[in-house]
Amino acid sequence: MYEYLIGDLIFLAIWLILYFIRNDLRRKMLFSSLLSAPLGLTEIFFIPWYWNPKTLFNLVPGIESILFAFSVGGVSAVLYEVILNKHLIKAREKRTETKKHYYILICVCIASFFLFSIIFKKDVIYSAIISMFLGAITIILIRGDLAKETVIGGILFLMTYFVMFFIMNAFILPGFVAKNWNFEHLIGSTIFGIPIEELLWAWGFGSLWAPIYEDAKGYAIK
Repeated sequence: MYEYLIGDLIFLAIWLILYFIRNDLRRKMLFSSLLSAPLGLTEIFFIPWYWNPKTLFNLVPGIESILFAFSVGGVSAVLYEVILNKHLIKAREKRTETKKHYYILICVCIASFFLFSIIFKKDVIYSAIISMFLGAITIILIRGDLAKETVIGGILFLMTYFVMFFIMNAFILPGFVAKNWNFEHLIGSTIFGIPIEELLWAWGFGSLWAPIYEDAKGYAIK
């Protein structure tokens, strides 16, 4: 009945594994997770139009939304460093330049989200996807040294999300997608049963969130 919560717990387990195997990345994980957690409140724009899962106490947004946003924020932030054995070092940028870059990124993401929401109206998943990709492109343009992390980090999170989603839908919770997603409001295309919108969202989110700590705090990759 509570598939959403079960999925959250799976991602939280991955979060905990990454947190304990790379203690040098714990600060980045916590920052990225706490930054993304409030995004769970945007679930009110997705339920029931985009999908309609069962939630604890029938709350929208609920505990599951916050837990999901928290977990994927930390996981997507460190996959690049963990898998490719990379490390963080302080960048040479001045603190004022770092803040300026971060504010530009926030403005691009928020402005583009509301702009495209006018076009897509209730189909905010597409507005979210576009705004995240534009945010990732902004980071590449501002911080060219983070381009590789942005691109590869996005692909790594997409692959991770795809594998976990496929296992959930095919084995742990068979029919999870068919029961909860409103395909009449989507493109209707799937890859191994996973809506293409979910995969585009994961790609965009991973691309934006992988380097967001470095951009916000003035770090580089070693």
